[in-house]
Amino acid sequence: MLDGGRFRHGLQDSNACIFCDQGAKMMNHILLGCPFSRKVWEAWFRKLHLQYTVVVQDEPAIPWWLRCRKALPKQLRRGFDSLFFLIGWSIWKERNARTFNGVSTSAARLEVSIQEEADAWCMAGYKHLGALMASI
Repeated sequence: MLDGGRFRHGLQDSNACIFCDQGAKMMNHILLGCPFSRKVWEAWFRKLHLQYTVVVQDEPAIPWWLRCRKALPKQLRRGFDSLFFLIGWSIWKERNARTFNGVSTSAARLEVSIQEEADAWCMAGYKHLGALMASI
């Protein structure tokens, strides 16, 4: 899926990734292939002690998510689903902030922001994410 509409319509100067200025701005690159995004994912998987179970690769996001999900114990899968969407959405919002507002956040700060959001979800009673987060 190409994400070059803003470039085609003259809303930005380049079709390069806003994070790494390397790859073309395609959804899969932005979510998984970009070094910035990988740094965020890998920090989370280390935090959850999943760095050997869940490996970030530059591939289509949905097949990657489904493959990684299957590698997890059944009781953690629904929490992983939520985390996948939470991290993906956070990366996408960071991309929008950089593209449209010229504001950027470091990968480390984005990790903290994701932690705060995940904590809020857990406090609101989302037990599946809480089960996954219990390993931190």
